[in-house]
Amino acid sequence: MKRHTILPLVLTACVLAGAVSAAPRKTVPAQDSVLNFLLVADRNELRLDYKGLPLIVYAFATNQFKPYVRELYAFNGVNVLRDAPVDHHHHHALMYAIKVNGTNFWEETPVAGYERPGRDLLRTVGRDKTGRPKAELSQPIYWVTHDHAALPDPAPVALLVEQRTITVTVDEKNGEVALEWRGDFAVGQASPKVTLGGAAYHGLGLRLPEAFDKVARHQNSDDVPYTAEQKGDVTPAKWASVSGAVGGKDVMVALFSHPANRNPPKFFSMIDGFAYLSATQGLDTAPIEYSAGGKFSVRYLLTVYPAKKSKEFLTERHQRWVGE
Repeated sequence: MKRHTILPLVLTACVLAGAVSAAPRKTVPAQDSVLNFLLVADRNELRLDYKGLPLIVYAFATNQFKPYVRELYAFNGVNVLRDAPVDHHHHHALMYAIKVNGTNFWEETPVAGYERPGRDLLRTVGRDKTGRPKAELSQPIYWVTHDHAALPDPAPVALLVEQRTITVTVDEKNGEVALEWRGDFAVGQASPKVTLGGAAYHGLGLRLPEAFDKVARHQNSDDVPYTAEQKGDVTPAKWASVSGAVGGKDVMVALFSHPANRNPPKFFSMIDGFAYLSATQGLDTAPIEYSAGGKFSVRYLLTVYPAKKSKEFLTERHQRWVGE
């Protein structure tokens, strides 16, 4: 990862917060002794380092179809995400997208919807209640149809208004990098109601490394079996994981659904012809409607490890996250 020269910033408290424009003129640091945000202006991306090593890259340029996490690293330096591969250019690493009133926010076609990021991006770094290093970014997102994508102010025409919060915690003892993805939504001013729908894989999806294709191993909380073909399984479970090796280094990712999410959680997974995992609400079979003024949230946790973890470990991790 290319480094950018910045001036050091020493904190006298354990937490620093700042709201910045989506198009600042300079790289802006926010750091404590181990965590460091770098806002790279010319690319409209936010990078988070831990002890000088990369953790995540969040991309939020306004001319994209959607903001998303482009890179996510395990402690052994493996990036577990793959962005915009040739076979599916709209697979943007770790992204959240569904259909709203029939507008498709997942694919990228001339009539696809846009998740337009707001200008204010809030960043904080510090510690959680157990003392683990924690960093958080939060940003408003306006879900608009393609004909409104270029408006200077998308708020009045948004189908949905989302406040997206991504929280990253580091647990060196267990070799864990954890990313919580939370979206707090309100039905937009332009909609008397919204219907959330989509395909079986729409939700929070991650395209996995090419080295996982055809050989990675899936696991889930409820021991639901996978098909022999593994071309697209939909599994009801509390969590699902995928493990494999990249460049000779072992890595595992686990994806957890919060019980507060509406509809029983399901996980879409495949390794043939490419490795993919997404957490869904089963909107293909059970669409959800919200009336004007309605509010709802979705909440997921993604954890990354430089070694395979047991089912018992992941089950306890899910319970601990829900308890928190």
